[in-house]
Amino acid sequence: MIIITDAHISKSAGNHATFFRMLESLEKNNQDLIFLGDIFDLWVALPGYESDIHHDFIEWCREQKKYRTIGFMEGNHEYYLATERAQAFSWCSADAWYRDDAGTLFVHGDQINRRDRNYLAFRKLLKSRMAKFIMNSLPFGPKYVESFKQRLKQTNTGFRMHLPREEVKLFAESRFAEGIDTILVGHFHQEYLYCNADSKKLYVLPDWFGTQKVTVFNRDTKKVAFIDWKEINSRLFSTNF
Repeated sequence: MIIITDAHISKSAGNHATFFRMLESLEKNNQDLIFLGDIFDLWVALPGYESDIHHDFIEWCREQKKYRTIGFMEGNHEYYLATERAQAFSWCSADAWYRDDAGTLFVHGDQINRRDRNYLAFRKLLKSRMAKFIMNSLPFGPKYVESFKQRLKQTNTGFRMHLPREEVKLFAESRFAEGIDTILVGHFHQEYLYCNADSKKLYVLPDWFGTQKVTVFNRDTKKVAFIDWKEINSRLFSTNF
């Protein structure tokens, strides 16, 4: 399985062409794919808000799910995909996490820090049905969506300047007590491993935006590796993950 998180794709960042080259290269292997959130710097899945890069991504996922599982976790930069674009994926979730049958938890991670109450309240507001209704009704809504993104980035920035390790530990131990043995987390734009006394593990995955790394996860052995996307096929074909 290949996991991609926090790519923050946008035309203004100029990283969309590289991202789609990576997707094309991934067609050469048969690994399942999970997009763990914040794949786009902003994606509001409503008419008038999407651009050609969103549509191209939807079509790529729709085609590739014929050959592999394509999962998508909404991040804090994506809105309403689980209701409006679910058909493009094998599964799509707006929940705080997604649990598979093997005892693995896939988490975007922006809701882990429960002390960041201002952010959590603002997130809940923007993700609500009322906000969706308003955004879908406003004739000039797409012109104002950038301000929503900037407001979200500015909400309690101090909480998100570092990895909240105590909150991560509390989250991990709560999930481990529920029978989870491996947790894979995005959002924090850095690599980190928490392992408890029972050898249950939480991995914080590297962001694609800053590193262009993807995560390879073997569901049988629970082995995790972080690999530059340009090396992914050669590494997959030359080693056993």
